Amino acid sequence: MKNVLFLLVLCSTLMLNAQVGEDEHAIAHQYIVMMKPGQDVMQLINEEPLLQTSKCLSKRMNIWLLQTIDGQAHTQLLDKLRSNKQVKLAQHNHSIEQRSLVPNDPYFNVQWDMMNDGTMTAAIAGADIQATDAWAINHDNVTANGDTVVIAIIDAKFDLSQEDINYFVNRNEIAGNGIDDDGNGYIDDVRGWSVGSNTDAIDATNSSANHSTHTAGIAAAIGENGKGIAGVCWGAKVMAVDYSSTQEANVVAAYDYVREIRLLHNATLGAKGAFVVATNSSFGVNNGMPANFPIWCAMYDSMGAVGILSSGATSNSNINVDEFGDIPTACPSKWLMTVNSTNREDGKHPSGYGKTTIDLGAPGQGVYSTYPNNIYQALTGTSMATPHVTGAVGMLYAAACNSLLDAYEEQPDSIALLIKQYILDGTEWLPGLNNLTVTGGRLNLYRAMENLSRYNCDSCNFTVSIDKLDIVCRGDSNGALMVNVSGSPSNYTFLWSNGSTNPELLNQAPGFYTVGVMDNTGCQRTWTAELHEVDSIRVNTITVLNGNPYNIVVSASAGNAKLEYSLDGATYQSNALFAVSEPGTYTVYIKTETGCVLQREVSIVATGIADAGNAKFSYSLYPNPASDVLNLNLELQQQGLYNISLSNVLGQQLAAQQVQLNAGIATHQLATDMLSNGAYYVTISQGSHSISRKFVVAR
Repeated sequence: MKNVLFLLVLCSTLMLNAQVGEDEHAIAHQYIVMMKPGQDVMQLINEEPLLQTSKCLSKRMNIWLLQTIDGQAHTQLLDKLRSNKQVKLAQHNHSIEQRSLVPNDPYFNVQWDMMNDGTMTAAIAGADIQATDAWAINHDNVTANGDTVVIAIIDAKFDLSQEDINYFVNRNEIAGNGIDDDGNGYIDDVRGWSVGSNTDAIDATNSSANHSTHTAGIAAAIGENGKGIAGVCWGAKVMAVDYSSTQEANVVAAYDYVREIRLLHNATLGAKGAFVVATNSSFGVNNGMPANFPIWCAMYDSMGAVGILSSGATSNSNINVDEFGDIPTACPSKWLMTVNSTNREDGKHPSGYGKTTIDLGAPGQGVYSTYPNNIYQALTGTSMATPHVTGAVGMLYAAACNSLLDAYEEQPDSIALLIKQYILDGTEWLPGLNNLTVTGGRLNLYRAMENLSRYNCDSCNFTVSIDKLDIVCRGDSNGALMVNVSGSPSNYTFLWSNGSTNPELLNQAPGFYTVGVMDNTGCQRTWTAELHEVDSIRVNTITVLNGNPYNIVVSASAGNAKLEYSLDGATYQSNALFAVSEPGTYTVYIKTETGCVLQREVSIVATGIADAGNAKFSYSLYPNPASDVLNLNLELQQQGLYNISLSNVLGQQLAAQQVQLNAGIATHQLATDMLSNGAYYVTISQGSHSISRKFVVAR
């Protein structure tokens, strides 16, 4: 197994120079500094008399927490550190917050997040992660190669006596002897690690252990043991890591502990250390910008390099993380999965969103899980959503075939990204998350497990992929899936989950499809794909604003989908406003991102000003507002047949009549009792001449 020891710092130079807002969460007198390889931090301290060392956060990566001697902020000091030739990265330390909300239903006793049958209040059947179907495939916590799956929960104190959680114990360390028995750099880390005390004193049964014990249970509570609940990955070992304070420096140190113990596992082929496959972080910094947190963000790359995926909870506020930032969920690391929260109706529960920053949703409203003293409680927040994803990572490794696990030993970083892709590709599309997350969907554990079968476990000598033609308009069954195989399709047998044996599925309805492909030697590979429903275009109003020019204003929506508009059906624009110079009937085209087009006609009538040929008549009307009758007072230059019509503000004609009138002063009455209250136009025309007046019906 290759033991690759390096730190990937994504876009660090660019991000340090990025324009960001005020770093409001910075601890102004403290700095986290990563020294360049071979550089001594004490040399830096000698050169900068304002600084003193506070703590080493990572020996291997040479990361230190520094602070000013006088405890005061010095505005130019960070710039000096960043420009120092001995320093690779430098940033402020930051305060963080725990991502949890006050429980909205403390006695909620049904795990709707795992299996939702719709019987609960405000619940929809199927608004869950489809866990029971996934567990039917596999519910183990040991891999095919014999490694016990370990999930690291970075949080506060833990109740280590919770009978429904299988906590990790470091069997290669002897408790209380003051010796680093396993050589991982930590003394007596038998039960995990507390960054604050540099011991394994992480046990508590009071409120300080509520949040951590709850998140641990969601990810890995023991299933089918006749006690409590079932976590996503039944009985996976939970590595308890206590970051011990609300400072960023401790987060970095906590991640370093997890990385070191996984490195030891890799280096000893599993004889020591732990097979940590995922970390869970349900804390963060609202509106934090990655440029101010380069070391925190880079830690996800560092853990990813040794095979660890991380899950991060986004803010519990409805903020656009793409625009306003969040730490850790704005961090650009490929080995970080970012999570917002969904509710029992498969809608987005209040939480951050972002089409480029937030990967997926997971259940976070009123989630029932383990609590200290062997009781159970419901809590709400992205803190509860995120461990569902963390547990899913553990599940996929527990269910993976030997050849995938062998490849993982050789290429831990790339196989970890493959596991991430299986999870993201398996999300269940939701209208409430469409265009608000990268995937537009919620975690679906069963689909992620199905995606494991994409891996070529049997070393079949052919490749498979699927081209997808998504459904365009809601209610259509025009989606298509086409299998691509190496060589001629006639050399393969195809079997779709709907019974079709063709390499193509045409005119299909929304759904999740699986296809098995077998060659003439009997070797078989499986692939999956989803055709999801799309939102209908809803036209709220099309309003005509009179003037020179006339303005057509369209108000329409299709869930969270972006819309484009056109008056000719060929040239589209994102602006829903059109200016036209002439009255007439126009067709408004509204198009979704999938290419679904809806058409609406709108008529524009003249607005009370005579046409260019000078009208040969004029009129006034009363009363205005009218009730049941509208009186027209006419002044006509010639007798003849006149057209009188009523239309609404959209230009749609409601009634019309022809009237023979004599020249001079004339009057005419129009019945308006069939009109509801609102604004209308009455138009009088003869030949090419027409004049319109606006009136109001009010009763």
